[in-house]
Amino acid sequence: MGARGALKLPVHLRAVTDTETADTAAEMVPKVAPTKPQTVTDNPALSLLWDQIVPELDRTGLIAPSDAPAVELALRHFLMARVAADEVGDTVTVIDRENDARKHPAEAVFRAESEMFLKYAAQLGMTFVARARTPAAKGADDGESNPFA
Repeated sequence: MGARGALKLPVHLRAVTDTETADTAAEMVPKVAPTKPQTVTDNPALSLLWDQIVPELDRTGLIAPSDAPAVELALRHFLMARVAADEVGDTVTVIDRENDARKHPAEAVFRAESEMFLKYAAQLGMTFVARARTPAAKGADDGESNPFA
């Protein structure tokens, strides 16, 4: 009990006691993938990405139903980065109206979309560092076997 009384939690939550580990409490949270939103289903390329990535996140327990909007945005950024990279192709420079060579405009789009995707990916546990920070990745030996922990 704290200085102001007992901790008031919503009825669907409970406090983790000192004898429980974060892993034990995390096991009680159902690991269920979100359902694919209709906006994703309506876009074939986005739907395919969802079908490739979400089951893997679900298999590793890194996703919850409430993550659907974040996953959708992450995949939209990934798809836009892919489209921009395909647009650039081997043509890194383009000739403008004044006959000057300039960097391809899609290259800037690629960089911006890639950066945003990586930010979402880190939040969703899709990067090396993000996975290393999860309690399951650290293992029972306090991270001795995980060089990133």
